Amino acid sequence: MEHRPGRGRGIAAIVLLVLGAVILGGVTVAKAVAPPARYTEGKAVGWQMAPTYTNGESIYLEPVAKGGLRRGDIVLASVPWSLQKTQMNRVIAVGGDRIRYKPSSKITGQYRLVLNGEPLDEPYLEQWKNPSAVAFDVKVPKGYVFLMADNRMNSDGSQYANNGPVPAAKVASKVVAYPMAKLAVWGQLAGVLVVVVGGVLGFVARRARKRAPEAVPADRSVPEARPAAAEAGAAAPGERADVQS
Repeated sequence: MEHRPGRGRGIAAIVLLVLGAVILGGVTVAKAVAPPARYTEGKAVGWQMAPTYTNGESIYLEPVAKGGLRRGDIVLASVPWSLQKTQMNRVIAVGGDRIRYKPSSKITGQYRLVLNGEPLDEPYLEQWKNPSAVAFDVKVPKGYVFLMADNRMNSDGSQYANNGPVPAAKVASKVVAYPMAKLAVWGQLAGVLVVVVGGVLGFVARRARKRAPEAVPADRSVPEARPAAAEAGAAAPGERADVQS
């Protein structure tokens, strides 16, 4: 079966146009349902969050919604143990949690913090570093967070008795790997690009169909020409051919 010229490009154009429309529609709906928070870019200061973030490394900051703090979040907070306006730390426990540590106890072969009676897995710490330089046992009050840096042996934090948990209201912003607002912009650009490519392919396919010669149907074959000799020797209708004796 013979395919029409430009058929493949036409199919590809339809697929890309539909895909681009889906991407643009999805991003638009997502932004309407949950508008992405505004973000700012900054630089990490100091080495207290190494190896997760090092001094001078670029970071993205988003505002923290009320009740939006979770265990494991990296935040910028005004803390009593820092002379800086804000310092980067990690949320280890939230209001209502009990967090404790005893350097002399081993759990499953590794030193770990104990959160609400369960060993706390902290993959962001370097394997050779202990989770704390001091022992502690703290019940975090409601509305407070327990903050510690990732570089535990060379930083201060809530684990020290003279510091303690920090009011959640002191948290200025949350550090995110990549802001949703920026992802939404890239998603829209990707959708527009896919639609443009689909439109170009559709135009090319249409031009190809217009330029292609029309095919002759199989049931309309051209009759074969009769030999000239046969036509010369054949008698015209109604006449008798002369016979030489």
